[in-house]
Amino acid sequence: MASKVGNAAETTRTLRRFCAATVAVVFPLLIATAAQAEDLNDEVAQRIEQMTGKTLLFRNDSDRIPQLEYLRPDGTGVVWSAALGDKVVPVVWTASNGEQGTGSLCLLFKGADIGMAQDLRLCDGLDVVEAGIRDARDGDPYGLLDAERMKAALPADVGGLADIDRLLGQD
Repeated sequence: MASKVGNAAETTRTLRRFCAATVAVVFPLLIATAAQAEDLNDEVAQRIEQMTGKTLLFRNDSDRIPQLEYLRPDGTGVVWSAALGDKVVPVVWTASNGEQGTGSLCLLFKGADIGMAQDLRLCDGLDVVEAGIRDARDGDPYGLLDAERMKAALPADVGGLADIDRLLGQD
């Protein structure tokens, strides 16, 4: 009888550990998904969907610093920026309808990843973001998701993904 009670107690402890581990793994995924599903209107949701799962060459007209971005649908991604040389850094992104309902996109960089004391959050309206996309390709053709550094610094004069192909010897 004592061994049955001991086995039942051990089974209960194991089940509790498994449940705690499952919650620890699944809960952050649910939070990230919920953050992305922030009641986006149909137009904004569609615009955001067209930017995820692709490698985007982005350069806005104000700072003219090019960067390659890969945004996963789960709210995470990576950025390779000319401002960071050959370094590829992880980001967390969020989208909202914005003040006029035309959408906005924010990227959150961890300060430690970009050499700053504090995290950096950059937000732009979707009109600005889309106007800054110079080129796009489905998927992650350069392996950004698995990279911490690329084999070369991203040049400031990149005009399109064909330039990246040549830089990385993929042409």
